Amino acid sequence: MLRIGLSEESGALDPHAFTGNFLMIDAIYEPLVTYAAGGRLEPGLAESWRVAEDGRQVTFDLRDNVRFTDGTPLDSAAVKWNFDRWVGNKKFGFFRASQIISAVDTPNADTVRLTLSEPYEPLLQELSIARPVRLLSPKSANAAGRFQTPVGTGPWKLVSNSAKGAALARNDGYWGAKPRLRRLEFKVIPSSQARVDALANREIDLIGGSYLSAITPVEARTLSRRANVRLLTGAPDVSIMLGFQPKGPAGDKAVREAVRQAIDTASLSKALFMGYAEPARRVFPPEVPDSGTDLPLYFDQAAARRTLDAAGYTLNGGTRVKDGKPLSLKLLIPSTPAQGQLDPRSMAAAVVAALKQVGITVRIAQVDAASYYDERAEDGWDLTFFEGLGAPYDPSGSVVSMFTTDARGPLWATPATKAAVDQAVFARDPASRAAAYQRLYAVLAADAGFVPLVYRKRLWAVRDAVKGFAVPPTDLDLGVAGVTVR
Repeated sequence: MLRIGLSEESGALDPHAFTGNFLMIDAIYEPLVTYAAGGRLEPGLAESWRVAEDGRQVTFDLRDNVRFTDGTPLDSAAVKWNFDRWVGNKKFGFFRASQIISAVDTPNADTVRLTLSEPYEPLLQELSIARPVRLLSPKSANAAGRFQTPVGTGPWKLVSNSAKGAALARNDGYWGAKPRLRRLEFKVIPSSQARVDALANREIDLIGGSYLSAITPVEARTLSRRANVRLLTGAPDVSIMLGFQPKGPAGDKAVREAVRQAIDTASLSKALFMGYAEPARRVFPPEVPDSGTDLPLYFDQAAARRTLDAAGYTLNGGTRVKDGKPLSLKLLIPSTPAQGQLDPRSMAAAVVAALKQVGITVRIAQVDAASYYDERAEDGWDLTFFEGLGAPYDPSGSVVSMFTTDARGPLWATPATKAAVDQAVFARDPASRAAAYQRLYAVLAADAGFVPLVYRKRLWAVRDAVKGFAVPPTDLDLGVAGVTVR
């Protein structure tokens, strides 16, 4: 048995909703296509696929003799039932596959054919994400189609789920290589420090990852010194960025440029992340495909003051004023970390201090985590933090959600960014795709539409009794198939 620390309860594990814990969904459910190390796409529940020459059809050959854990066979009818729950649904507009698929056909029990409204190269990668593409047993919904119980084809099946934790048992009827462990116990420990203590005291065996039980840089340094704990670090897969609301004072490009120039990202990454991050110079870290070329390190507070002076913002005491109005910005953050992100309060304080040096007043507005994304979709803020979604969503999934109005509360969306996004995600060859992504990044830089802050490393930790665990390909993967516990 492996005991795993959870930062919060796992929620209703419906793969077609937005509530369940990503890693438990990964353990229970499977996609047609899987995302492997290095971004390789490998067979999942589809053992092979064929893309039509014109790019408008993709035909999947399903694996034989696969069953959901309730005994229901995995066939084309079950796949179509799942796809019909999200294809064309506007709430899944954050990824283009939901809008591009125009028909789901089942020529026979072993074959599923997707027809696309236009060629879409990222389709296969998007079919590997955690939700809503994972396959649920059709018997898991009631007569009205409403989700009832989590039943998938994966290597694990749910035993129990409550506010205190959850348990998964090995699926001994699994079609693939079975896990060596028999059981996974998830224990909800909301306090990050308490999770670290529980690991060090042998009460749990594993913590880490963005969506399981995030480890702070301070905690990582502490764990790295423990003789009975092994800290594992993975290359960064997301950038932390500062975004602007264009309907307020940050609609003035001079303000955005001054903010970008005022923040010392090198010092910020060193002071706040203690060696577990580096200054960001792109929307996506260099390891992400099509991440483009490095932007400058913009930090230059003297230049920030000159930018504001030239735009008519004069100092009155310690605050810039223009047309009788103080230059004051509202920085929106969640009061507790948003899912998949680190606690933003220390970074917010650093931003406030940096902007104060050039005469920009910033007020931190904390809202509860449950309503943070709703608040971000409204206009009542000037600054907030953004992160990419990480693999396997990047780059196509994140650019749609951050730089077009297809998702609520984008980072920076203009007609030019949307045009560049469309050119990138609908490109038919690698050279055209790379050029379109580079145009997008150039537009963002020219607009001063965001501030790249840091790339944060992926952090996991296990007890010394745990063998065979490595940093998974993505932070959405549980990655315990070959794990044993002494």
